[in-house]
Amino acid sequence: MKEMIKSLINGCLSPLQLEVRHIERPKVDSRKHLALIEETIGCYRELGFAPLPPSPRRAELMARLTGTNVSEAIYVLEHLRRALKVPGDICEFGVAAGATSALMANEIQDTDRKLWLFDSFQGLPRPTEKDVLIDDILGVGSMEAYEGRMAFPIEEVRGRLRELNFPPARTMIVPGFIEKTIHSTALPAQVAFAYIDFDFYEPILIALNFLHETMPVGGHLIVDDYGCFSAGAQTAVDEFLAAHAGAYSAIKPYPFAGQFLCIEKTA
Repeated sequence: MKEMIKSLINGCLSPLQLEVRHIERPKVDSRKHLALIEETIGCYRELGFAPLPPSPRRAELMARLTGTNVSEAIYVLEHLRRALKVPGDICEFGVAAGATSALMANEIQDTDRKLWLFDSFQGLPRPTEKDVLIDDILGVGSMEAYEGRMAFPIEEVRGRLRELNFPPARTMIVPGFIEKTIHSTALPAQVAFAYIDFDFYEPILIALNFLHETMPVGGHLIVDDYGCFSAGAQTAVDEFLAAHAGAYSAIKPYPFAGQFLCIEKTA
C-alpha cells in the first residue's frame, strides 16, 4: 500500500515542483490527474485516515497546488478535520499564491470559522544565522539570495477565494512581516488549526509562540519544510517543542509523503 501511494504521488507533482526539480514538464491529462488524486485520497483512507466529507471541488483544488504535494495536502485536510472538534479559527502563515488557502477555505465553507492568512506579500525575509541552506530549490546559490523571493500579489489570493464564494466577512488577510503584524490588535483570539509555511527560523518561531497562547488543547498545526530547504524550520520547531515539553505531540508523516511535521496540542 505504501509503495502504491508513493507511485501515485510521483504522478501528482504540481507544475512548480516539476520545475524546481528540473524535470521536463509533461503534458497533463486533467481528468487522469484528478483521478490519481482521488485514488491517492482513497489509499490514505485505507491507511487509517478518516474519510473526508464529500466535496466536488477538493480534487480540483489539490490539482492546483504549487509547492505542496498531494500527500501533504491530505495531511493538512486530515488534521484540519480533527481540529474542527475544538473552538477556534483557521490560520495559514505563509500564503504565497493562496492555493493552500483555497483548499482549506473549501473545507470550512459550511462552518462559521474565519480564515486568517498571514503573509508579507513582499517575498521571504532576510534569513538568520540559523537558516542554513539545505536544498537550493531555486538554484540561486545561497541562503541570502532568497531574501525577497517567492512574492505573490495579494489580489491573486483574494481571487482564489472569490472563485469559491468564500465569505469576505470570514476572510482575514494580514499583510506584512509577522514580527510586526503579530503585534496588531486584529488577530484571532483562538486558533483550532494552523498551517505554517514561513520557511525561515524567526517567523516560524514567532508563529509557534503565538499559537501556543491561542490554541486550545485538541488543536492541530502543521509546519512545512521540516528538514528541508532551510535548516531554520526544523530548528525553530525543535526549540519550541523542547520549551513546551509535554504540551504537544509530534506526528511524523510517512517518509514518502514529504518534508513537514504534524503537531497536536495535548496539554
